[in-house]
Amino acid sequence: MFSCYLKPPFAVELLLLFSALCGCQVTLHNCNEPLVHNARFSATSSLPGREPEQAKTESTLAWVASNHNVYQTLDIRFDMLYSINYVETYGQPRSRSFVTHYSLDFGEDKHLLRPLRDNDGEVKIFRGNRDGDRPHRNNFDTPIVAQYVRIRPLRWQDRISMRVELYGCPYQNDTLYFNGRAYVERNLTETPIASRKDSIRFRFKTNRADGIILYSQGSQSDYLALQLVNNKLVLNIDLGSGVPTTLQVGSLLDDSLWHDVEIDHNRHTILFSVDRVIVKQKLIGDFSRLDLNEKFYIGGVPNVREGMIVSENFTGCMENLYFNHTNVIRAVKDPFNSIFHQFKRISTLYSCPRDPTVPVTFTTANSYARLTGYEAIEAMTVSLDFRTFEENGLLVYHRFMSPGYFKLYLERGKLKVQIVAEQSPKIILDNFAQVFNDGLWHAVTLQIGRNSVKLTVDGTTAKTTRFLLVRSGGIYFIGGGHSSSIGFVGCLRSINVDGNFKSPLNWKDNEYTKDDIIFDTCHMIDRCDPNPCEHGGICRQSSSSFTCNCTNSGYTGAVCHTAAYPLSCQNYRQNGASNGRSEYFIDIDGSGILPAFPVTCEILNDGRTLTHVGHNSEVSTSINGFDLPGSFIQDIQYDASFEQMELLINRSYTCSQRLRYDCRKARLLNSPYLGNQEFKPFSWWVSKSNQKMDYWAGALPGSRKCECGLFGTCVDPNKWCNCDSAFDTWLTDEGQILEKDYLPIRQIRAGDTGNTLDGKEAKFSVGSLVCEGDILFDQVVTFRVSDSSIDFPTFDMGFSADIYFEFKTTQLNAVLLHSVGPSDYIKLSIINGDKIQFQYQVGGGPMAVTVDTSNKLSDNNWHSIMIERNRKEAKLTVDALKSTVTEPLGPARPIILTSHFVLGSTVDYRDGFVGCMRGLTLNGRVMDLKSAADRGLYGIGHGCTGKCDSSPCLNNGTCTEGYDRYTCDCRFTSFKGPICADEIGVNLQSNYMIKYTFPGTYKSTMSEFIRVGFTTTDPKGFLLGLYSDISKEYLTLRISNSGHLSFVFDFGFERRELIFEDRNFATGQFHDVKIRRVEGGTKILMTVDDYEPRAFTFPINPSADAQFNNIQYLYLGKNESMSEGFVGCISRVEFDDIYPLKWLFQQDRPSTISSKPDGISEDFCGIEPVTHPPEERESRPPPVVDEDRVRSFYPPAQAAILGGILAVIFIALVFMLVLIGRYMSRHKGDYITQEDKGADEADDPDDAVMRSQTGANVQKKKGLYCLCNLYKFSMYSSPFGSVPLK
Repeated sequence: MFSCYLKPPFAVELLLLFSALCGCQVTLHNCNEPLVHNARFSATSSLPGREPEQAKTESTLAWVASNHNVYQTLDIRFDMLYSINYVETYGQPRSRSFVTHYSLDFGEDKHLLRPLRDNDGEVKIFRGNRDGDRPHRNNFDTPIVAQYVRIRPLRWQDRISMRVELYGCPYQNDTLYFNGRAYVERNLTETPIASRKDSIRFRFKTNRADGIILYSQGSQSDYLALQLVNNKLVLNIDLGSGVPTTLQVGSLLDDSLWHDVEIDHNRHTILFSVDRVIVKQKLIGDFSRLDLNEKFYIGGVPNVREGMIVSENFTGCMENLYFNHTNVIRAVKDPFNSIFHQFKRISTLYSCPRDPTVPVTFTTANSYARLTGYEAIEAMTVSLDFRTFEENGLLVYHRFMSPGYFKLYLERGKLKVQIVAEQSPKIILDNFAQVFNDGLWHAVTLQIGRNSVKLTVDGTTAKTTRFLLVRSGGIYFIGGGHSSSIGFVGCLRSINVDGNFKSPLNWKDNEYTKDDIIFDTCHMIDRCDPNPCEHGGICRQSSSSFTCNCTNSGYTGAVCHTAAYPLSCQNYRQNGASNGRSEYFIDIDGSGILPAFPVTCEILNDGRTLTHVGHNSEVSTSINGFDLPGSFIQDIQYDASFEQMELLINRSYTCSQRLRYDCRKARLLNSPYLGNQEFKPFSWWVSKSNQKMDYWAGALPGSRKCECGLFGTCVDPNKWCNCDSAFDTWLTDEGQILEKDYLPIRQIRAGDTGNTLDGKEAKFSVGSLVCEGDILFDQVVTFRVSDSSIDFPTFDMGFSADIYFEFKTTQLNAVLLHSVGPSDYIKLSIINGDKIQFQYQVGGGPMAVTVDTSNKLSDNNWHSIMIERNRKEAKLTVDALKSTVTEPLGPARPIILTSHFVLGSTVDYRDGFVGCMRGLTLNGRVMDLKSAADRGLYGIGHGCTGKCDSSPCLNNGTCTEGYDRYTCDCRFTSFKGPICADEIGVNLQSNYMIKYTFPGTYKSTMSEFIRVGFTTTDPKGFLLGLYSDISKEYLTLRISNSGHLSFVFDFGFERRELIFEDRNFATGQFHDVKIRRVEGGTKILMTVDDYEPRAFTFPINPSADAQFNNIQYLYLGKNESMSEGFVGCISRVEFDDIYPLKWLFQQDRPSTISSKPDGISEDFCGIEPVTHPPEERESRPPPVVDEDRVRSFYPPAQAAILGGILAVIFIALVFMLVLIGRYMSRHKGDYITQEDKGADEADDPDDAVMRSQTGANVQKKKGLYCLCNLYKFSMYSSPFGSVPLK
């Protein structure tokens, strides 16, 4: 036999004819030929002139959909099956219209197309084009076998527009059929299999849930078993270790559709794939070679063997089975094959017959079949097999000839029968506790007769006997058809009515709903395979959706993505946990792969937060009878894994662990060690990385000492540990291990503890791992300018992702984060200061979820944000408020982003955020914010530092933070201006008076604060006074006759006067006086200018009242009893919260303030306002130019061309200038002038004559004139001289 190689395209008939004539095996040499030239195209919509047929690559146009949404499809139909290796797509030529992402369905029946999936079981998203002209190729890892291909555009530029080409060759197959008793056997005794690399590939289809597909065994306990178990494919493989490795993949594999299987064994690794969904696992045991030397079975076994889960043989078809490079089925069929004689064939067929059991799929709750049975009989029987994921659905409904009916239905997954009949009470048969909406086939038979109802499900029968007399009505509704019941959605088969088999192939057109029923297959989608629920969540599904049960998973949300516990003890503290020690769970990586674990959180009054991780050795453990060094071994079993603790340690400021060793005659480190003496301890501890440590707790790494040896305090000064003295008394070596690189302690090893007779004994205890703080919340930065941002690498959101951070700001509107892709994007914004909105787009139109808050988010307090987007919904949590938006039904689509993940603005640096952010995590991974500030990134600062932190508002003005600016509130000061530094004063004359009347109930106080600024040259004068006509109490501040400052008061017990007499205050200089009464009114503090404050204490009789009662009036300049007042300027006047001068000069001054005379004007008393030096304004640095990329756009050849073009342009300009100069010089000629000398400056002809000095005189001159749209002048000769003409 020889092989001939022919290159397609040729018709398969021609190839077979050639094979028959030449007696050779025909092999297609090239399986990458274009296929769509003879295919037929159709689409959901198209524009005129852009029909589906224009999608062929030779078209100068393209298919363009008229509707632009994710529900558009382009269908390609071939006239035969093809093996397709890759696809190429194009956009519309010479345009910006093209598809950027798409998915692909395929199959042998246009009603039974399946999506092509990736290795994780998700619908595979193919990248499309980047322009309209260039092709983009996507290769299939495993060729698809199809007659129908459907392309689903998911994202596009401008509009859905594409051309497509598929490459492959006609599909050829070698087939075997197994009927449940058949199998193929090969004896391996002469040709055993012994290899470290093996490959098995084949396709199969079946309508049975269980069956043995492949099995082989070796004499050294090796075996391989591939089985269908509950419509899933299970592989058990053992390489001789005695413990099999089990892998499971696939779902609903009994759907009578072809499925692709691949098994690859490579030494210690096994890769198992069904329909391109891959599971990969390391084989259990130390062996790497598969040794099979007994028999190899295909399709079943004669008797039960080791490793089998099911006992049934396979029923169905198998094709193109390859073991390594051997086509096994061809070898089984071909008598000329060299190994044909090694196979034993039991009842196998070489073709795939049609299965007589025809399943039917009810795709909607409105679908049903209307079948006939016998009429007017007392005994009725209905039997069928069903499978569904729906909890509720009507299986059978039948109305009796007499009044009444029965129905067989599912309710909350349980199978029930209801019978309503004349002269009988309603019967509800509910005898089965299990639920049947599990996606498996279940067989049910219902028999109704005289006084009897019997229901059999999967071989179990429930029977009831009661009075019942009914006659059948002749019509049976299957799957629905009754308006008051929910229709069945799922699959039915083996339908029998009154003993007659009702094959769906024989149903008439009027017996079923045509649009909602699919024949000859069970077309169901298992939405729980692969499991969309994360972190071990349990998936439940219906025909249209799925739900996740997250109980006991430690996670929450629609797909169990979000951690149910805070990230750390510090997080608990921020959430309001009280001081003290409490038991909690923390999830150190949030939504990452590490689960939550228990800790003890210790929240201290000094602001520190400690995290304690416990273990099994915290109590003292005795050691006796272990004499050899390290012979006692104690592994420390923590409440957390080492991966969890390592992340905790890395996230903490400091970590420590106490270690104690009590000993009696038992040595520890066997110290001292001199020079390079080998370290031979009797006992030691083992670090997290399994390193034998050379020091004890409290000492330093590498010291070979205990704490006492480090400080020279050991009981034996010649030893480095107390226990090394081996004294016959209990001693202790203990301390704290502080080195994070070695923590936690993994193991304790001990020796030299002798036996029970020699008196040697030891005890040890290990403290909990204690870590302080969480550096996540030290990841704090300030955005100082509105166009600053931090650009992180592209964030792969995929199907499920979360974002967490905290912020504080005073900004009402800003973009907090933004990232975009070719058509997808995410964007988080604060709106109007009280609303957070998360917007995103994934393929279709934009979606948004919003949280409205009752309190302002722009209140300059910290607020937390958590965003989660998964395949079901998007959820936004702001502080404790949550909001969700549900995604539309349809295939789940990942968010594809290609730009940087931009924090603080949009990707083009607009609508930016100013304020502080901290604790950013993406999918639980901590993002490094501080490094942006460390790098000096534009507009980014360390920590949370605002403009107000430098106290820019003077004189107790209130600063309102803006981060890129600030404003000062001067309402509660006696100043005004942008920084509360502008004086408000009045220049008083001797007859001026300003009076403030206290409103309402009069003020009483014993802790006054008074401030007055003034300047004067008059050695006497009244500055300020407070009076009460009711209590006769008063207070005055004045300049005495000697120019000293005098403070006089009488608060009802006696008059007091305090004089500040160190200097003269009437010299015209400005003085600032502050007076405050403290300590219950018994002490007065007086501050003048920058001098040291003076304290005046005066005794008060215990029975006296130091309170200044019922203050009614405040006077400035003089009071009403004075004839002359203060002469000079007064400003900065304050009395507690009263600012009389500020109120006097404000636009709508209160009625309580008055002046005499009216119209006194404001003055700043000669004090220039204080200003801050101008801040250096930040500006965004120019973008970094990628010179290599520039050169790629402008290669040297192009640069030379560009230089040549510029040179030509330069020469052309020079030439033009020469021509212009020549033109102007040629128009330079003679002209005659008769203008008199001295008439140059004449305004008109008359004036020219008057100015004439020489009289008319003709002169010949050379000049230049231009022909242009400017004024031209020439000289006109007249008797009065030369006159210029315009």
